[in-house]
Amino acid sequence: MRALVTGCGRRLGFYLCEQLVAAGWQVTGSYRSERPELDRLRDVGVELVQADFTREEEVGAVVTALAAHEDLALIIHNASAFEPQAADPAVQLAQFDQFYRVHMAAPFQLNRALAPALARQPNGGIIHITDIYIHAPAPQFAAYVATKAGAHSLAMSFARELAPAVRVNTIEPGPILFLDEHGDDWRQQVLAKTPLAREGGLEPIWQAVQMLMKNDYMTGASIRVDGGRALAVI
Repeated sequence: MRALVTGCGRRLGFYLCEQLVAAGWQVTGSYRSERPELDRLRDVGVELVQADFTREEEVGAVVTALAAHEDLALIIHNASAFEPQAADPAVQLAQFDQFYRVHMAAPFQLNRALAPALARQPNGGIIHITDIYIHAPAPQFAAYVATKAGAHSLAMSFARELAPAVRVNTIEPGPILFLDEHGDDWRQQVLAKTPLAREGGLEPIWQAVQMLMKNDYMTGASIRVDGGRALAVI
């Protein structure tokens, strides 16, 4: 079986590629920018495709790469763009366009093109990685949150359209892995409002992926993997 993981250049996408390979999957990963660490994925057999998801033709290159295989059984939409909303309205519009293309347009294009291949498998699945904040919009991240919420809605639409041949679900991460620029004070503020009071790490997301693939009676479902953080923000 083959999985496509988008946004595999670092953090969660990189980790999911490693775990899928270890579990016996063939893996194709898309990434935007070349990094030395990607050689680790190449060394374990991951097929890598460089693609800027703000460009329709580069998303198409991922589809073309997968056309050479007949074993696609899973898509994990992990590619993401994130930054605070700019003060300049013109820049805000550019940000919104970027987030829309990465979080919504590219997954729509991939789902539409690859659904027939998934449907040929006995347990074809699509997983969209969204965010717990789709339920609690934050003004300083308006474009990011709105397009992640759009990704959720897109997933639900595909869950209805592609059933029963393909199952479509979402995972909503919370504070699983802080960014380097997150200071200690900010981290402590977040964890103080997280019932489990700790950073989750990447493994809980992998556990959720495994559960969604093993449980073949789940579609249109959303799983929060957030240590209870949503209880404080929703």
